[in-house]
Amino acid sequence: MSQNPLTELTHQLVKHFAIYPAGIDTSCVMRYGELIRYHNENLLEGGDMSIAASNINWECFCQKHGLQLRMNIEQLLNDEKAKEDLLEQSKQWIFPLQGITKLRRERYGLHFHRAPIIANVLNAIFTNGENYGKHREPAGDGALLPSTIHLSLNNRFINQDEHNSKELHKFRAKQLYLILGRILEYSKWRVVQSDDVTDDTLRVCVDCNNVPRRPSVGQEDKKTVRVVCGPVLEPTTKTATSMTSGGYMALRSNDMLLIAMHRHGVRDCVKGKNFESLMQRLGHAAVIVDLFEVRHSTGATVVRSGLGSSKGANYILYNSARLETLLRTFQAQVNLGVYEPLPPLDKIDLSVLEDELDWQLIYGYLLTFPKVVESTLAQLEQGLCAVHSLVRYIVDLASLFSRYYRHKQILVQQRTNLMPVLYARIYLVKAVRQVLNSALALLGIEPVDYM
Repeated sequence: MSQNPLTELTHQLVKHFAIYPAGIDTSCVMRYGELIRYHNENLLEGGDMSIAASNINWECFCQKHGLQLRMNIEQLLNDEKAKEDLLEQSKQWIFPLQGITKLRRERYGLHFHRAPIIANVLNAIFTNGENYGKHREPAGDGALLPSTIHLSLNNRFINQDEHNSKELHKFRAKQLYLILGRILEYSKWRVVQSDDVTDDTLRVCVDCNNVPRRPSVGQEDKKTVRVVCGPVLEPTTKTATSMTSGGYMALRSNDMLLIAMHRHGVRDCVKGKNFESLMQRLGHAAVIVDLFEVRHSTGATVVRSGLGSSKGANYILYNSARLETLLRTFQAQVNLGVYEPLPPLDKIDLSVLEDELDWQLIYGYLLTFPKVVESTLAQLEQGLCAVHSLVRYIVDLASLFSRYYRHKQILVQQRTNLMPVLYARIYLVKAVRQVLNSALALLGIEPVDYM
């Protein structure tokens, strides 16, 4: 069973307007295009999600997926009664609606009651911890066995060490293989070794785009997918770089050091082995972001002499360090007796997190993490893995938390009336840290304590 509640919510919404045929696998209906959009910004004005109002959009969707539209009208939700019916029906959903607003371009914005979602998300994160977002198999003798998948890497890359001098495009391919393996641990697929492969097993092989593809022969290749990794290019000439993985790692480690010293300073307490370890982690993070902020099948561009994209990794890890510093400072204040220890989550007044920025973090990013991970594999059988969307999610989450930190005072003064705010925000910070760390772990990036 998926931990992605948005899948269930979307099916509940669609069922209000359309009839699913008996026996249809609703989990296969994942791509809704312009029909249904989940938002992560401008939520107050544009709604938490929006739906197309035109009957034409819904008819096309229903015809494509074998559904039957319940209403033969030109526009959905065209009067107050239709809106009231939807609001009433939503009381049976996993998350009920609070209101409906008319938007431009024949769309309606849907607003949820915030309290149930806030409680659901925080409970799910702290209950599951690092397993938040992972697919869970249903229990019982009648449960269907998950589909199997075998993941492999072209033999030329198997013995490649990420720290020795190897071609950068091969390093990129091996990292894609490792990332895909971690993402599959979250999915409904059951990864098997070569000895356990059956005729129904999907075989996925990660390779570079400069390796000729062997022609398919017979039935055995119908379940084989080749995931291609594109080249690594120089920023000015757009030709393949001759830089090795070890050389690029050293270059980006130095870049990250200069950025940290110039923008934020490097803590005096970080010295010796800790300092060297920090620089290696920063450099590795920069390389991974550089290589996968674009689609894996396209060319990635190295960052050299300030040319290329370089904001992401430094920005992400600076906010990772900020999260750790906030929680460390809070705990130090508890130890000094300034604050009381953090109460259990069920004793927290979560209503203080219904403000717009809090809500955007929870609804727009923490709730959607399982959906983001799930969507990276949506086109795996076509040879695509949307790692770039995971990178973008991480950058956007770090950016929003940075804005939250600037606008919200988290460690407030010790006053009785402010303690509910403090405790609720500390739980939110802990939840953001958990999700950010889980997302970084999928990319093989370690979070940092200081910067």
